[in-house]
Amino acid sequence: MQTTSKKWHVKFDGPCARCGELQRAGSVAHWDTGRRKLYCLSCAVEAGLRDAPANEVPALHQASLGIAGSSARREYERRATRREADVQQRWGQRVGGWVLRFKAEPESIRAWGIGSAGEEQLGAALAEVPDLWTLNDRRVKGSKANIDHILVAPAGVFVVDAKAYSGLVQVRNVGGLFRTELRLYVGGRDRSKLADGLVWQVSAVRAALGSVDLPIVPRIAPVLCFIGSQWPRFRPPNEFEGVRLEDPGSLRGLLREPVELGPAEIEQIARHFAAELPPR
Repeated sequence: MQTTSKKWHVKFDGPCARCGELQRAGSVAHWDTGRRKLYCLSCAVEAGLRDAPANEVPALHQASLGIAGSSARREYERRATRREADVQQRWGQRVGGWVLRFKAEPESIRAWGIGSAGEEQLGAALAEVPDLWTLNDRRVKGSKANIDHILVAPAGVFVVDAKAYSGLVQVRNVGGLFRTELRLYVGGRDRSKLADGLVWQVSAVRAALGSVDLPIVPRIAPVLCFIGSQWPRFRPPNEFEGVRLEDPGSLRGLLREPVELGPAEIEQIARHFAAELPPR
């Protein structure tokens, strides 16, 4: 349903009423005269305020792609704010301020901040990879969990769980002399369950991809990307239980070869994921 609206040059900086993306003064946007609201050109099409010209494909802006580490950052801020309020209620504003200043945050709060920083660092490291579409913090229908990153690249689709862990990444055989039992260790701690956590994420991405009409079906590879970790000098592990083990540098190389998808297929898949697995 079309509403009375017009395309115009923005007079003052202001956010799009649909996605929140800042529209700068002098740029071209869309003004809904009935609701007196400003829309970017992409959202004007989605809201039915205008038809897309035959030769125009609306761009996916940051609101659709999501922001790396955003849900972890929100959870960290929620917990930190709650802690600050509890401390000040118990000790008063003056003493509570000293407690907050000199007493370290509990691990249950600090881990969220470290995790969000790691995801943000990975997002920045991938920003310059050619022909890469990155969808961050994706929500899966029917689940409270999220997928950190879905990367649609020339080498296929990659489901990436980013972990900011310190220490050495190792795959150890703990089965003894006559039995093989491989376990994933980071910084001396058993992190094998991280691989299990990617199973449902890959399944969700594969299900979302199922309805896309493509000449070839790209591979969907699970990846654990360790940020700030150390690796053995000789024969560093690159896989555990079918999950790729990478750091931001090696991940960039993994995304490029072997080439399976061209730019048009990459964009088609990314647009589909943006709709099927919305940002959290």
